[in-house]
Amino acid sequence: MKIKAILFDKDGTLFHFNDTWGPWFYNILIQLSKGDDNLIKKLSYLLKFNLNKKLFEYGSPFISGTEGETITIINRLIPSRERTELLNWLSEEALKVDGVPVSELLKTLKKLDEMSIVMGVATNDSEISAYKQLEKNNIKGFFKFIYGYDSGFGSKPETGMQKEFLRVTNFKPKEIAMVGDSMADIISGNNIGMHTIGVLTGPVERKILSNSADKVLNSIAEIPKYLNTINSL
Repeated sequence: MKIKAILFDKDGTLFHFNDTWGPWFYNILIQLSKGDDNLIKKLSYLLKFNLNKKLFEYGSPFISGTEGETITIINRLIPSRERTELLNWLSEEALKVDGVPVSELLKTLKKLDEMSIVMGVATNDSEISAYKQLEKNNIKGFFKFIYGYDSGFGSKPETGMQKEFLRVTNFKPKEIAMVGDSMADIISGNNIGMHTIGVLTGPVERKILSNSADKVLNSIAEIPKYLNTINSL
């Protein structure tokens, strides 16, 4: 069965994960800790963030979780900050992130568009943050559907966003490739019956993705050639 559509994860897939979010999150922790060295060490430990390298380690809840899940962890150490206020603040700060595009991002999306591949985005980031990031990088027009954790379809590894993409495209699961850098992406795609493609532009290593994904590629730049190969079988 030929692949007719792709549902992309955003961070770690269209944009390099740690290059995009590492320096930003380091500044978030600086602001939250307010000079308290003990607090920033505890926050970084719980969120699996390397302060020295300014990057997220494998297994960090920030990698595949939602803003709400991150705030829940922060609230354990800073119970004096009201949850809604913290969530609103983090969401506003996230809107300032431009994103560091993966290599050949625009070229790859153009190729897929020329191949008449229908494209969508399913991210555990907020919908408005996804829209703004895609707009800033002049690629929003390639995606007919953009879903965030707050779009009303749940978050990954649940399958609500995938089900909605199936509904609006009217394709069968095996006609859609779910592409992402995390296990949440791969699990959500597998659980709905989609063809799953892992990419190595996020923190998760090939050997981990290979256990569950149908295929692991270095980056999305390899997808057009891969689709031409499997679609010709």
